[in-house]
Amino acid sequence: MAIAVKNLRLKFPEAQARLFTDLELTIEDKEKVLIVGPSGSGKSTLLNVLGGLIPNVIDVLMKADQLELPNSGAYVFQDPDSQFTMPTVAEELAFIMENRQVEREDMDQRIVQILGTVGLDIDPAAAIHTLSGGMKQKLAIASALLQQADTLFLDEPTSMLDEGSAEHLWETIQQMWDGRTVVIIEHRVENIWDKVDRVILMDDQGRIDRIGPPDEMLENHRDALDAFGVWHPESWHNAPRLPEIKAQSDVLLEARDLVVRRGKRQLLTIDALDIWKGEWITLEGDNGTGKTSLLLALMKLIPSDGDIQFKNKKVKKQKHYNGALYPVFQNPELQFITNTVFDEVFINLELHFGREGAKQKADALIERLGLGKVRHLHPLEISTGQKRRLSVATAAGGIPEIIILDEPTFGLDQRHAFRLLQMLHDMVKSGTTIIMITHDEEIKIRYPSRRLRIEDGTLMEGGGSDD
Repeated sequence: MAIAVKNLRLKFPEAQARLFTDLELTIEDKEKVLIVGPSGSGKSTLLNVLGGLIPNVIDVLMKADQLELPNSGAYVFQDPDSQFTMPTVAEELAFIMENRQVEREDMDQRIVQILGTVGLDIDPAAAIHTLSGGMKQKLAIASALLQQADTLFLDEPTSMLDEGSAEHLWETIQQMWDGRTVVIIEHRVENIWDKVDRVILMDDQGRIDRIGPPDEMLENHRDALDAFGVWHPESWHNAPRLPEIKAQSDVLLEARDLVVRRGKRQLLTIDALDIWKGEWITLEGDNGTGKTSLLLALMKLIPSDGDIQFKNKKVKKQKHYNGALYPVFQNPELQFITNTVFDEVFINLELHFGREGAKQKADALIERLGLGKVRHLHPLEISTGQKRRLSVATAAGGIPEIIILDEPTFGLDQRHAFRLLQMLHDMVKSGTTIIMITHDEEIKIRYPSRRLRIEDGTLMEGGGSDD
């Protein structure tokens, strides 16, 4: 069944203007399309309309002269936690099969099979909340594939995956998408760009700017793609060229005989780790190796064995950092505490610069990160990419000595990712230490002053052997 939308109008309650005005789009039956556009252009909202979540599940004021939607659709959301309903992996997958009336005696075999298909090597009895972000994303894709729906709606399905897992999962999806309509939103397009039938480019006003085959879009409309900050296979030709960074002579953070666990399982051991002032460190490794757990242990947000010192003083609790270490988590919503984007940035700055000084610096930071148009909105109302930029802005506003970032470019378009990388470089140059988890190979190769990798439960210097 084709998808057809004509004269679509949509407005969020707190927004000053409509997101969509007279939008028209047709996606043919069994067609594979990639929707691209700048952060905040409405890509995810459009996907929710095409799948029927708006307004049936998400109550948003919407009208359309024509709205033909598929009878059965399966989703993979940007935030995989938002689609899980059961506590364990097996129960989540069994719940889907129950709705499809699969016989109970067949379920265990199918669970093992689908986990193997998406490359998720875990005990089906594992609690979902104990999984890493990348592992949750694989589970979300397994859930969608199990539904055997006529249409797949994929919103950044590989954003948290390492390079090998992302490539494997796109191959898996392609093997199973014959006979289905597939609508994709994706920033990491290198594995999918030339596999779709059409690319749909949205502008920063929520309009469809142009549509075409992927080779034609890249050959004839690359200027438009770049102007809207859209990722394409040649985007990194536009990346900022930043001077080499050299760390200063002061050791800020030390860890000795550190043992990090997930539940009862020992994830990794570290004999000695020194973090210096003014370093830009990437923390690398496959999904599930313990990257996020290591950062949480260093921040004293999860229990660990061993000794951690900050500026030669033992750290027993997170408060012992006294604001000098600031995290930016994979899910930025966990950190927001105010009711507007502006206040979220302002509140940290006011502690250091007073009301007037903080207002000026907050305005400048918000504009630098492209958040001026949403400054009055609640942090939970803005797009995923905007939330990511806001979380970085709150960290920068606190002027910490160490910023810990977990996938900071997740959900960002080309333009804002490059702006963020430039800002991080400026902060490191001024003495701030950056520790960031990233799966983006181009970032690893181009920007850090030091690379650390977790492999087989050990932290080692340098990137992977395939870099």
